[in-house]
Amino acid sequence: MSNAQERARATRKDAGAARRTQLLAAAAECFDEFGYSAVTVEMIAGRARTSRPTFYAYFRSKDEVFFALVEKLANDLNVTQSLDGLEDSSPREILAATTRAYVDAIFSMGGIVGLIDVSAPVMPEIAEVWTTGADRRMRGYGRFLNGLPAGTIDPVIEPERLVRIIGDSIHHGAKRFAGASEEERERFVLDIIAVTERLLGFADDVGD
Repeated sequence: MSNAQERARATRKDAGAARRTQLLAAAAECFDEFGYSAVTVEMIAGRARTSRPTFYAYFRSKDEVFFALVEKLANDLNVTQSLDGLEDSSPREILAATTRAYVDAIFSMGGIVGLIDVSAPVMPEIAEVWTTGADRRMRGYGRFLNGLPAGTIDPVIEPERLVRIIGDSIHHGAKRFAGASEEERERFVLDIIAVTERLLGFADDVGD
């Protein structure tokens, strides 16, 4: 293959990836605005300013684009818990940073997160992706807490149970504030971080 052919192929690949991303974004807007059952392929294609044939070049159905969207959002949430760039941060700073990143991601997703939550119990494939992502994040959270030096925290209950309680509180609380004002959102972030720190019992909180 010549250099010109390779460049042309790369250009087509990039264009295809951009179009797929555009369709996913349009699908997210439609599902958020109208709910799952009311959305059609025509609506998604129209929102993406493309055609039905173009839609079907990337996805076979509304179900498939919804599944792809769930996979993307689950991965986006997993990425928020990455410790890259936080190697020199204190445990308290790491928890604050990852909590804020997760909440901000939920905020940016809008009502689609709530739709996925209610769809999962009746759509096994969706449930598998969504709950697997959540379980992965909970396990990572638990490993982080259990790996802290002795005396760093004094959690009110065993870390495994506390992780689930904290995780659920952050997830559902962020959903509730997704449509709130910027000031209310920021207050929620600060409050949930403060509550988390108290429940974990950081050593430097003793005597406060």
